[in-house]
Amino acid sequence: MNKTLMTSALALACAFGLSSLASAAELVVVNGDAGTGSGLDDPTPKAPQGGNPGTTLGEQRRIAYQFAADLWGSVIESNVDIKVGATFQPLTCDAASAVLGSAGPNWIDRDFPNAPLPGYWYHSALADSLAGVDLDPVPDDPLDIVSRFNGDIGVRPDCLTGADWYYGLDGLTPAGNINFLNVVMHEIGHGLGFSGFLNKTTGAFINADGVPRPDAYTHFAFDNVQGLRFDAPAMTNALRALAMRTPGRTVWDGAKVKADAALILDDQILLRTSGTLTAGYAYGTAGFGPVATAANFTGALALANDGVGPDTADACEALPAGSLSGRVAFVNRGTCGFELKALNAGNAGAIAVLIGNVATSGSPTVPPGMADDTTIVATVPTLSVALADADAIRAALPGVNVTLGVVAGRLAGADAAGRVQLYSPTVVAGGSTFSHYDTAVSPNVLMEPFITSTLNAQYNLDLTPSLYQDMGWRVNAGNGRIGSCDTSVDALEDGGLIIGANVSAFSNVCEVASSRPSEYLKCMLNYSKALKNSGLITQRQNANVTICAARRTQELIRESVGR
Repeated sequence: MNKTLMTSALALACAFGLSSLASAAELVVVNGDAGTGSGLDDPTPKAPQGGNPGTTLGEQRRIAYQFAADLWGSVIESNVDIKVGATFQPLTCDAASAVLGSAGPNWIDRDFPNAPLPGYWYHSALADSLAGVDLDPVPDDPLDIVSRFNGDIGVRPDCLTGADWYYGLDGLTPAGNINFLNVVMHEIGHGLGFSGFLNKTTGAFINADGVPRPDAYTHFAFDNVQGLRFDAPAMTNALRALAMRTPGRTVWDGAKVKADAALILDDQILLRTSGTLTAGYAYGTAGFGPVATAANFTGALALANDGVGPDTADACEALPAGSLSGRVAFVNRGTCGFELKALNAGNAGAIAVLIGNVATSGSPTVPPGMADDTTIVATVPTLSVALADADAIRAALPGVNVTLGVVAGRLAGADAAGRVQLYSPTVVAGGSTFSHYDTAVSPNVLMEPFITSTLNAQYNLDLTPSLYQDMGWRVNAGNGRIGSCDTSVDALEDGGLIIGANVSAFSNVCEVASSRPSEYLKCMLNYSKALKNSGLITQRQNANVTICAARRTQELIRESVGR
């Protein structure tokens, strides 16, 4: 057994332990901002919002983080507390883009009792769960997961100008804001196991103890050109590196993810062209505007022309009124942001926008992902295509018609065998490459590299628990509980729905919000009724949640008398 502490966000350990029957996990949030008067300890007054009862900025942040911890704790199983460090820090940020957060394991372990793969590194939270003991009982460095969030958003005017964090728990994020709960769920997801430790540039396995070794996540990565898993003897560092920078080539080869992908993913849809060009193209989607469908993305293509600068088709300036009326605008990437291009095209009458990649971009061979610009609002569906496809389309104009069409037997973001793609852009993207699902996955999922407005992690973790199960995590096959009371609402369903976990977590929120047991009961009755009215639970389940809330109320009364 070896124990090694790394200088990065990861650290390593090996220790002995005995396994036992696992129970719902307890994620213990360790407030790294305590006593600082900033971040999670910020005393700035703030009105409650979206079911978050906190009355200061720091309190709302703590409640939202704890809510995320309670959600994950109701989904996965472990007899060992999972200690999660949390803090707000100045992270990379400018007016249009930002690092929202980052996280990873503080320790990683190998060759522990019940390790499924001898010699492989595991995230410490998973390793502890499998071993049944804390493998890294280091008093001065007890954390299993380290997480950081951008403290400049909503504070510094030049950091995502006009944007702010939304700390509500209901998913009803105001336009231009960023859902903090979704980001916390995503980052904790990395710390629990959704990341690989190999070098994304060279393809080399992590060398933490003098010997390059694979890890449990990388074990399931598959090169669908070589037809081999990443840890196969024939897979060299160079082949792994090439696979991680070839879009669509690196996929997840786990049985549970593959099975659940058929429940979750949409059919693959291509951009179909007709007229002077007959072809089908993969495309990138936008984090703004309506979702593109065959109904709203069908029509004749017209090349945008703003008449300004070296590229008059970049749509970075206002376009002549009516010049694109009833057409799908074709626009070149570059010079300005994606949403500004879409806004200008829409103002000129375009019904949709197609943005073509350019040779000067960092990744010309892939359709660019297009982030939301919180300072403006484009209202037309917008897609993108890779450089070679853009060149072919542009050369065929005018006379090209476009629409969206289904590819029979293929899932969006999966290969021909149904294996879900991992993020593999042509240019290695720091902490994003490999340790996320691909942006081609549709619908959007929690563990993509970019936040999207369609996520509702308070209710749906999509394919994330499936990947954890492939790696060895045990998940809660029972119902959400309020104390020891069974609500009859599944904690986790196939497909990633976590309504029962939400019930358990929100019961804790109601306790925080209530000064008297009767207030707790009222809070839970209103919450359960809202779930029923939304169709998320049945009438019978609503009755059971009510019974469990009433029992918890009685417990709170007894506890208050005892005090």
